[in-house]
Amino acid sequence: MDTITLTGVHANGTHGVLPFEHERPQTFIVDATLHLDLAGAGASDDLQDTIDYGRVAKDIVAVIEGEHVDLIERLAQRIADRVLADAPAVRAIDITVHKPHAPIVVAFQDVSVSITRVRNEHGRAVPVSATESAPIGLRSDAGPEPSVDAGVSSPVSRRDVAVHHAVVALGGNLGNVESTLRAAVREIDGLAGTQVTGISPLYRTAAWGMADGAPDFLNAVVELETTMGAHDLLDELQDIERAHGRNREQHWDSRPLDLDIIDFDGVCNADPDLSLPHPRAWQRAFVLAPWVALNPSARLAGAHEGLVRDLLDAAPDRDAVRLASEDWMLGGHAAGVEAGADTVRPGNGSSPAKTAAKPSLASAEPTPVSRKAVISLDSTSQDAEHQFREAIVSIDSIPGNQVQGISPLYHVSHFDGPDALSAVIQVETKLPAADLITALGSVEALHEGSVDLDLIDMEGVASDVPDCRVPLPSARTHASVLAPWMDMDPEATLGAEPVSFLLAMAPDAGQVGMLSDHWIMAAE
Repeated sequence: MDTITLTGVHANGTHGVLPFEHERPQTFIVDATLHLDLAGAGASDDLQDTIDYGRVAKDIVAVIEGEHVDLIERLAQRIADRVLADAPAVRAIDITVHKPHAPIVVAFQDVSVSITRVRNEHGRAVPVSATESAPIGLRSDAGPEPSVDAGVSSPVSRRDVAVHHAVVALGGNLGNVESTLRAAVREIDGLAGTQVTGISPLYRTAAWGMADGAPDFLNAVVELETTMGAHDLLDELQDIERAHGRNREQHWDSRPLDLDIIDFDGVCNADPDLSLPHPRAWQRAFVLAPWVALNPSARLAGAHEGLVRDLLDAAPDRDAVRLASEDWMLGGHAAGVEAGADTVRPGNGSSPAKTAAKPSLASAEPTPVSRKAVISLDSTSQDAEHQFREAIVSIDSIPGNQVQGISPLYHVSHFDGPDALSAVIQVETKLPAADLITALGSVEALHEGSVDLDLIDMEGVASDVPDCRVPLPSARTHASVLAPWMDMDPEATLGAEPVSFLLAMAPDAGQVGMLSDHWIMAAE
């Protein structure tokens, strides 16, 4: 049997069982060997006596770029079906589908599936063992081979998962409250299917309605996205409360930690276990003040519907709430706040969490300039993924910072040490480069050095001083930085050169591989 072979036909498609593979195209490479009789073409030198292999290549590309399939086994079958249907002279076909960027957690060069299909009496592409009329040399005496069926279901559910928006209030007045609240934010962010998307400044409120001498409360608000329902979220929050020593034997009493769902998708109900929105939020300045500081356009639904800033203006305790710290997620300064400092003023719609300069990081610029910056995360810790999420929350909480982009998570193989995980984020920041580097050092200290954070590049900044090298020179040759960066921003440049070019030239390019494109949403 004569053959025509096509090698390395490649195109991008959305094939794979993982959810991100349904949406994010990746490269697939196909090798095809066509079995047919070429004696006529050899004698006549006439195209009509052979096949147009350019058309075969187009058929292969059309299948790759076409309808999604979960398995490359199924992709190979579809290619065989298409070619045999379009080229009647072909009696059998060998197809190999390569998936060089498969989400495998160890270093690898390629993964592929190879199949051989023959044309049966009905013209369909079937396994060699399924027909007695297979061309000589293609028959197999092996047992029956399971055919690939279009109805085979994926082992991974493709059920659409709703993402909900929630606002959660945090408070406490016993123990090291600031530390407890920081831990609670990170634990909330670590819940399955949950990401904290915003953290307010920290506020101090007198313990009104309690026994004389009760310690002041510290309060904050976070916004989050979650795939959990409201009651499941409440159960998880109460578990976090209990883990920090909270008991609910007395309702109006001092406590180490209080977590309340204030709003959940704007839902309004009178459920006795979880009334939404929180029935007393509309009149509590210690909830409204941090909420409006985090989100000046926030609105409360329900019977007391309105802009949160307007509700704060009318709250009876509005003058008793004081700003305690804007950078409390970095270690904070709330413990030393004086009683008269920064009283909340009615109608103040500013957002100090995102606009005020950090007190300990004095800027030389009279008017902060907002710039894009790229930050890398690297860790050999077994808990690196969780620590990355915590670090991103901390970076986003730095005054003047806003995280705008998060790369896929990458696995990095090291021949001379433990393997690592890496990722890259993009932030919009009002901090000068040196101050941002200092702030990143504070976040590293919170993780006791187990996470390495580097400022890779900052828009419009070039610095070569010892403690502030921007762009970071070593980033040009490290695929652990370049690969996730290019995935986050395919048009990115470092200096004058495209990140894609630098990645192609990086000596360690073969040691990195994508681990997850949706890791930022914590999973079970």
